[in-house]
Amino acid sequence: MSFEQIEISPENIQKAKKTGIRVFIAFIILILIFAFRPFTTVPAGNVGVASLFGKVDPEEIPEGFHFINPLKKVQKIDCRNKELTLDDVGVPSQDQLTTAVDVTVKWRVDRTLAAEAYKDTGNAEALEVVHLKPKLRSLIREAGKGIKNAEDFYQDEIQVSMQVRILEGLQNLTTKGILVEEVLLRGFELPRMIVSGVEDKKRQKQLAERQIEELKRFSTEMEQKQVQAKAEKLAAIEEAEKRKALADAKAYEITAEANAQAEAITIKGEALAKYPQIIKLRSIERWDGILPRVSLGDKVSPLINLGDIEKGSK
Repeated sequence: MSFEQIEISPENIQKAKKTGIRVFIAFIILILIFAFRPFTTVPAGNVGVASLFGKVDPEEIPEGFHFINPLKKVQKIDCRNKELTLDDVGVPSQDQLTTAVDVTVKWRVDRTLAAEAYKDTGNAEALEVVHLKPKLRSLIREAGKGIKNAEDFYQDEIQVSMQVRILEGLQNLTTKGILVEEVLLRGFELPRMIVSGVEDKKRQKQLAERQIEELKRFSTEMEQKQVQAKAEKLAAIEEAEKRKALADAKAYEITAEANAQAEAITIKGEALAKYPQIIKLRSIERWDGILPRVSLGDKVSPLINLGDIEKGSK
């Protein structure tokens, strides 16, 4: 086994020292880069606020990658839409009753005032706690003072009016870097006595509406019955008039027939009185040729009026 002999000269030693120094310097530079981080990245929907030894830069750092002074600290401020919800907030009305209400506020940090807001108050969470919540509670109570009765909270126009008043009041927070976009009121919980009264009033209203509908239906039925009765009355009158006309016609027919018969009898009487031979002629016409007989004991003799025979022979 043979070993290659390496010659160590002063030149090689000097070259190795220089290489080691370069590697050490590069290593130190990398350590310093990652330790002090002379760059920053601001995520989407945020702005960066830089500060150096407590002094805040007035200019916000927009989204993206940026080189900065490695001695500066960068605070990311979330400027995306947020929701703040307060449950069971007591709202007193003029009748000295308190109504619980749930309120939701949609808001965000104004990115153009993020640096000033951070300097005065802090990040988004601090803005919500320090400015938004207290102002919101105060405005809710102030809005309730304009409500006369607690039960009025059930009215849609009252709720809309309260939302508008609260939203207008929260616009003052724009100077604090808070932009309020919408206020929603929901879940009104009135005192139990008011709820019972409202429910009773609602039931009475529904009962009254049903009674009104029943009265309308009854009135309609009565009108229909009146129309039907009137029609039946007119039909009965028409039928009676028909029957009267028929009766009058029948009576007239009977009277005319009776008058005709009486007149005929009168004419017959006058004719018979004037011509008595007609009676004999009619008798002869009606005779069937059989003489009337009379029984005298065991004998039956024909009954003959000799006087009539003699007169007939004459």
